[in-house]
Amino acid sequence: MDCYERGSEIAKMLLNINTNDTAIYRITDTIGEQSLAISENENFREPVQLGDGEILYLEGDGSMLQTREDGWKEVKLGRIFKSSAISHDSENRNCIKSSEYVATLGNHKEFEIKMSAIIDDAYEKWKERLVFINDGARWQWNWIDATYPKATQILDFYHAMENIGKYVSFSVAKSKRTEYMEKIGKALKENGIEEVLKMLEKIPRKSKIKEEKYQTLLTYITHNKGRMDYPKYIQLGLLIGSGAIESAHRTVLQKRMKQSGQRWSIKGLKNMISLRVLKMSGYWDKITDLVKNAA
Repeated sequence: MDCYERGSEIAKMLLNINTNDTAIYRITDTIGEQSLAISENENFREPVQLGDGEILYLEGDGSMLQTREDGWKEVKLGRIFKSSAISHDSENRNCIKSSEYVATLGNHKEFEIKMSAIIDDAYEKWKERLVFINDGARWQWNWIDATYPKATQILDFYHAMENIGKYVSFSVAKSKRTEYMEKIGKALKENGIEEVLKMLEKIPRKSKIKEEKYQTLLTYITHNKGRMDYPKYIQLGLLIGSGAIESAHRTVLQKRMKQSGQRWSIKGLKNMISLRVLKMSGYWDKITDLVKNAA
């Protein structure tokens, strides 16, 4: 939960135990290495069960953590949660009470295998009730298309707006951009992508570079059009943003492993990722069992 040095301070304050950061590191690293056998096999989780009308949301994304051997390395993180776990704190803010996480330091194939170990059975039972929300990474959509073709796919609304905004910021006068993007956002949610395409087509393109950027945006929209039916998703009461996975990167990984000046060995990073995933997924009892067995 915190750096090793801070752990020794907490042990002294709460338990009156004198220790040091090196001892805590050795214990944590040893237990972390043992925990890999649990987290890598993904056989510790209960099968996913959905109640009447429940939706299973699945999100994945990568973020960078610094290693000693190879510099910055991407860690892929997946978050799985049920619609019943969502608490609506306010009109614009949701809180997710419980989630399952997977994480890999490696290629996307390894990540896909770990995610599939959790969701394959659920897909067989409730195909249309699995909802993937992602930011547009091609490998993710390829995997979902091939493995879960009947699941619902949603392109993160804010990622779509970001890409549209890049074109608008280049093609619309600065004084009009904010108002124009607000109109596009409203149209995208209420009328759909076809209405937005009509709006974009009306923006003058008098230079070659503007035309090139317009065509780049059209290609992006064409590839993702089937995942941009936001009026339908909103009508069904579905989430349309991938904020859940973005916040998960901060709370599951970066809070512990991206503190000031931190650089990890590959081995140490994998061990800590395993511990963090088990803890944040609610399986810390697996770690206490390892400690008891060691004792």
